[in-house]
Parts: sequence; structure tokens; C-alpha cells
Amino acid sequence: MLSPRQAFEDNIRPAELLLRVYRLLENDVVQTEGDLITSLRSLVGAKGDEELLLIYNELFIGLIRERANFPRASLKRSALSNLLRQAIVGACTALETYLPSLLGTHLPTVIEVKGRDFFPSDPELRESFKDLTFSLSDTLRLLGDPNAPLFIANKILRSTSYKYLGGSKGVHAVASLLSIKNPWQQIAKHLGQEEIDMNLSPDDDNQPFNQLKKILDDTTIRRNDIVHRADRPQKKNVTEQQEITFAWSTLAVNTVMHVCLALDELVAIRMVDLKTNYEKTTQAS
Repeated sequence: MLSPRQAFEDNIRPAELLLRVYRLLENDVVQTEGDLITSLRSLVGAKGDEELLLIYNELFIGLIRERANFPRASLKRSALSNLLRQAIVGACTALETYLPSLLGTHLPTVIEVKGRDFFPSDPELRESFKDLTFSLSDTLRLLGDPNAPLFIANKILRSTSYKYLGGSKGVHAVASLLSIKNPWQQIAKHLGQEEIDMNLSPDDDNQPFNQLKKILDDTTIRRNDIVHRADRPQKKNVTEQQEITFAWSTLAVNTVMHVCLALDELVAIRMVDLKTNYEKTTQAS
């Protein structure tokens, strides 16, 4: 069975691949004639009346023959931009499949080790789980049941399946449930961001963790625009697609990847600490 990290890396790989493909196909003009075309025509044995399309940049030389039935318009930047849009969709999908997997893997351990104190005091998190209830039969089942942590974890996981675990709030919720305090501050520090400025408000945009959160949320919003509105912003009277660049798309995909990898490492460290402290407490008692 794949670990949450392995599954995430498998799911983020198509997004990275789409960025690379865009970079290979990126061109200022598709050439159809010239000395290079003449040389390649002879090399591939193409007849004089066969249309050849040549993509040439500092990374890639690509020749498309007529029988490929590949429209020249498909190589325009406006058409290639759809590769970038799908990279954004793929990155968000990787995030949204990773978070429930991470929670399902480690939440039973947190519940077993921390007991009734496992649930964070975070008001926002408590509000989101206010509808989670345990019936009398559930409560009776938990009495003396060695599998109680797994039962409670599965109950919470079923509850999260009806909620949207994505964006910065999804990362915060999963990390908090897995006993990571101040998740975004820790993620920023783990990624080597500048130290938190205690003279600034936690809500200040200049805080490094808020910058990471903004990129992640902007990426999620853009994914929703792409999927639901063909990349039109959710504003009235806006009919044109938003522009998208290779630089921004790379930043978005890499931010998703770096945040998830940092979270994975933080959770792994935290699980070791919890188990070690639990074993010491058990032995002492």
C-alpha cells in the first residue's frame, strides 16, 4: 500500500510533466520554411509538397509532419496555455487526495496517544466539526474497546469526506488534527522562510506563512475558475479567459509540492515524538 507521500508524489507528477511539456513546445513562431526545414525534409524523406511544422527553441527541436494532422493553431501560446491550466488542476487534485490520506494514516495514532485531549482547541476547527455526533450505541461500543481510536478516527474521516479538504484551511485542519501546533508557522519555518516577525500581526501579509497561504489559496481559486468557468474569474460581466504564465504556474505547482512535503516531514517528526512520550509515560506508570 502506498504511503500518503508516495501517493502525493504520483499525483503531482502529471502537473510537473505538463509544465515541462509546455516549456518544450513554447515558441515565438512555428517555422514552415527555411534552411533548417529544407535539411530536415531531406533527412526524414518528406516530399516537397508535404507541410512540415518546426518548433525550435533553446531546449527542443520538434518536427511535425503533415500526416500527424496537428493544426498549426494548436502550437500558439494561447492554445499551449491550456497545458498550464491543467497543471494547476493536477496540483490541486494532488493536494486534495493527499490531505485525507495523511489524516487517515496518522489520526488513529494521535487519538490513541493523546486520548480525550486529541482534539485541538482551535475554535474554527471545532466549528467545522460541530455536526459530528456519537450515538448512544457508538458510546457504548467505545467502552473498553481496544480499537476505539480507529473507530473514532474513521468517524472523523467519514465526516471530512463531506467537507472540502483543500487550500490553506484544509492544510490547517489536517495538521491541527495531527497535533501540529501553529501549522502554517511551522511549515514556513520548515521551508527555511524568514523568521516570524513578532512585531507584525499574525494576519499581516508580510508574514512568510501568510504568503504561502495566499499562493495556495490563489491556486485553489484559479483551479475552480478553470474547472467551472473555463478560466473566467468569478465576477459578473467578465467573459474573457484570464491570462496565465509559465512562471506563475510553476510557482503554484511548486508551492503545493513544497507545502505538502514540509507537512509530511513535520507530521513524521511529530508522530515519533508522540509515540516516544507515550511509551515513556506508559512505562513510568
